[in-house]
Amino acid sequence: MDEPNRETDEDFAALLEGHLPGAFRPLAPGDTVQGRIVEVSRSAILVDVGQRSEGALDLTEFRPEELAAMQPGQTIECRVLSVSAGGIRLTRGLKARDLDLQALREAARTGLPVEGRVEGTNAGGFTVTLSGSTRGFVPRSQMDLGLEGPQEVVGRTLRFKVLEVRGRDVVLSHRALVQEEQAEQRQALLSSLEPGQVRSARVVRHESFGAFLDLGSGLTALLPLSEVSWTRGATLPPVGAEVQVRLLKVETQGDRPRISASLRQAGPDPWSTLGEVLVAGGTVTGTVTRLSTYGAFVSIAEGIEGLLHVSEITSARRLRSPSEVLQVGQSVTVQVLSVDPVARKVSLSLKALEPREEAVAPEAEARLRVEEGASPDQGRRWSPAAPTPTPTAFEEALRRALGRKRTS
Repeated sequence: MDEPNRETDEDFAALLEGHLPGAFRPLAPGDTVQGRIVEVSRSAILVDVGQRSEGALDLTEFRPEELAAMQPGQTIECRVLSVSAGGIRLTRGLKARDLDLQALREAARTGLPVEGRVEGTNAGGFTVTLSGSTRGFVPRSQMDLGLEGPQEVVGRTLRFKVLEVRGRDVVLSHRALVQEEQAEQRQALLSSLEPGQVRSARVVRHESFGAFLDLGSGLTALLPLSEVSWTRGATLPPVGAEVQVRLLKVETQGDRPRISASLRQAGPDPWSTLGEVLVAGGTVTGTVTRLSTYGAFVSIAEGIEGLLHVSEITSARRLRSPSEVLQVGQSVTVQVLSVDPVARKVSLSLKALEPREEAVAPEAEARLRVEEGASPDQGRRWSPAAPTPTPTAFEEALRRALGRKRTS
């Protein structure tokens, strides 16, 4: 009979142990866990928390409408109340009826939140009823109001963190619990952020270099002025406005994440549809947005400006500055000379659309002079021997051109 292979048995045992849920992370009271609802029975809610046995949540922790909406497979967050041979007890927080001094000491040790009703205020803070005979005190600095005034929280049931139990004196903090929850939410949100994502944000502050946006859970992103709009000189959205932005940079090293966002890149890039609007040789109508010594900038489409060089404004005379004939806000029709989508540059011309005089051939000009009575050889009056033929349309145009030359 073959002897058992001890190494194989050990390897199999290690493999089996490694695949057991929670084999490497035993739970302890106070731990926060994410679990999947396995069953909603008449006595408890069974939750798979990655251990050898499910955890149990008391039905009394939920309102009837919450219980009616619960289905197997849903994810729920809770805290470990106790771990024993009898199983794992879970809770969403200690209720007032469960609180005695021993339970409060355990809550202070494990960090379990407790519930209490704010009864009133005094010089130092707030008084809270935790159970029939147990009172708690919340220093004013430890009450995260988030409301207009202290009286707004009186009469409300809130969740607290137990800071200290001294005899029968229980010191509580609502702010510490809120900060802990915000830190968890902040970390969860931060880990989900990636460059390129489009997110909702709220404008909270304006600065000379841009605006700060609230992404939620205490995370703030910078909106630089250059990323507000594709149109130059656009103003910042007002404080309190809800906007859609695209994340540009997410740096998580250190205590303060650095996040930058773009408002203009959350929508389509106007240069992506450039071919539908601009064609070299075509004409467009735009508005002069700014003037410089070397030309004028003309807005020809949403977010696209073209340069009208000073040499391309007019052929009538040489300009020292575009302001001699153009002004900001003026509407102009121009010809597109060139388009460079890579460099995001468009060259425009105004003089290319000026009417051009037809060139006058020397023979035709001489003939016209003869018809008008001038000798081509002597420059004196000359009478033809034969009748002058009826001028053609071309000759009429030539006559008008020569008349303009004499006038000028």
